[in-house]
Amino acid sequence: MTVPTIRGVIRRNLLIVFLIALFGGGGGFYLLLKNAAMNDAEDEARLLLSSAMAIRGYTTQHILPNLAKLNDAVFHEETVPAFAAQTVFRSVSAGDSAYTYHEAALNPTSVSDRAGPFEVDLIRQFRNDSKLKELRGILDQRGQRLFYLARPIQIKDAKCIICHDTPARAPKAMVAKYGPNNGFGWRLGDIVGVQLLTVPVTQQFRSTLELVAILMGGLALIFTIAYFALTAAMEATVAAPLDRLAGAADQASRSTSERPELPAAGAHEIRVLADAIQRLRVSLAKALAQLGGKS
Repeated sequence: MTVPTIRGVIRRNLLIVFLIALFGGGGGFYLLLKNAAMNDAEDEARLLLSSAMAIRGYTTQHILPNLAKLNDAVFHEETVPAFAAQTVFRSVSAGDSAYTYHEAALNPTSVSDRAGPFEVDLIRQFRNDSKLKELRGILDQRGQRLFYLARPIQIKDAKCIICHDTPARAPKAMVAKYGPNNGFGWRLGDIVGVQLLTVPVTQQFRSTLELVAILMGGLALIFTIAYFALTAAMEATVAAPLDRLAGAADQASRSTSERPELPAAGAHEIRVLADAIQRLRVSLAKALAQLGGKS
């Protein structure tokens, strides 16, 4: 088994410390930037969801009462808060399909609002935990990373039951438009769907990785310079003096006829050790001389 030299130990330990610092610093910086990107996306999603909720409220308070006065035989989709909110949001986000707002249900009146697999899973989570009021996270969709914010659609207003209890109780114009098979059987207190809003975070995450790569490149350059500077300094002040000291100690232990060359430079401890070896050599020479004189 090869015993490592002091030079090897110094270089290995410096390399380990620098690698830990490099990857630890890069990883910590990535987590900070990713968390900041998530917070920004969440703030944006909450603002957009608040806008959608405001449109729903406006439709319920102002549009629905006025259109209800017409008493015609045509069902106006504009009176449905979910339809109004989704229509306006699609108009606003027409330039970027990653921004979406969808109110999906397990049994919707319009088949276009039927929940997909991901939305079904969200609805199931809300149903299994009545205290759960919101879900958020990252969704990979069509090659993009999206931050999503989801809230349950729960029937809290008895007026909603009129349209979704049975076809017989629902407005005839609505049944004529959508048919008697969809959007019925809802009960007060049921969680029937989910409000799902998404905002893109692909570019934010890409920018985060680019910044982390730049940081780690800068740290790697700094650590490389520091590594060679420190190894050179340790060579001059520790490794080389210890090397000469080891050679002198070995020479002194084998013969007292020659005066070993002890290092006069280096760290304080090395100088103290060199002086101690010199004193031991002198003491050993005197002891041997006394023994020789007696013999």
